[in-house]
Amino acid sequence: MTDTGTLDNPLASLAKGVWWLLLLRGILAVIFGIVALIAPGAALTAIAFVVGAYAVVDGIAAIVHSFQLRASNPRWGWLLTSGILTVLAGLAALILPGVAALFGGLFVLWTIVFWTIMTGALGLRSAAGAPAGRGKTFGILAGVVSLVFGVILAISLFVAPGSTVIGLIWTVGIWAIVFGVMLIGAAIATRAGVKTAA
Repeated sequence: MTDTGTLDNPLASLAKGVWWLLLLRGILAVIFGIVALIAPGAALTAIAFVVGAYAVVDGIAAIVHSFQLRASNPRWGWLLTSGILTVLAGLAALILPGVAALFGGLFVLWTIVFWTIMTGALGLRSAAGAPAGRGKTFGILAGVVSLVFGVILAISLFVAPGSTVIGLIWTVGIWAIVFGVMLIGAAIATRAGVKTAA
């Protein structure tokens, strides 16, 4: 009862042990994003190695993070499971980088094609039955945009699959940088909160 950091401010107590893991994950994400943007065409295999290595390190960081949350968060097992699956995916990419790069990129893109076309078609059908108004208009618009995007992506995959995969890598690189910056910001804010609470 005398440890005010634990009882009065449990977030401060938790943050003491985990802020640097957020920072590490953020820095690794930014590094991965920069590499993905600078060298996507050099070899998809190299990108698979980068993704595999990033996933292994990120997964290990998530596993460590989950064990630090064990005492204070009853749902820590979800982060542990995520970390284990991330490590396994990273190892698969490192063991079979060519396969992971080629089929992984194409698989993701074709999944997006099928998903957007299905979502668009079903969304249009759903919106058509909605009562007149803004909701119906936006529902129809969302369905059309989803269908058009899916068709354009499918055509792009047929015409220039390599360039489309490169575009996917650039998109993932941009996402990794944004995600990394957010994690770094969360780490800095968490660390500042620890200092303020201390």
